[in-house]
Amino acid sequence: MNTDVSFFIGGIILAFVLINLLLYFYHRHRRAIFFKYIHDRDYTLVENIETNIESYSKMSSKLTYFKAKVVFLDDEIFIIHFNGPILQLSSSPEIFPSVSPRFVTSLKEIHNDILKITGDTAIGNFKISLNFKNKNIDLHSVI
Repeated sequence: MNTDVSFFIGGIILAFVLINLLLYFYHRHRRAIFFKYIHDRDYTLVENIETNIESYSKMSSKLTYFKAKVVFLDDEIFIIHFNGPILQLSSSPEIFPSVSPRFVTSLKEIHNDILKITGDTAIGNFKISLNFKNKNIDLHSVI
């Protein structure tokens, strides 16, 4: 194998690893700012929640994430993915630092420990399912 091709493939792999590391530390810093902002408020944090996020727009895009932390704060719900932005689900106008996408909710329903949320974004509609099975939390008290 030609050494130029080997260096090219190695450079692509190294660039991929460095970009992922930069994204990880960037989102970790944003999460730290977010938790510093809400540290004196009464919130509930639930870890390792299975999430399914479907977003529908004119382009019919669909995004799916598998595990996340969920923060319940007053009428706000925040979904914090391992290596992604913090998603805010609410109908209030309060703006939180380090929260990028804001989803305006229209319906929240609980069925068999699964919280289903629907609403609108700036580009279309969404459906989110949060699976709280085997988690020791009363969903009716936090919503």
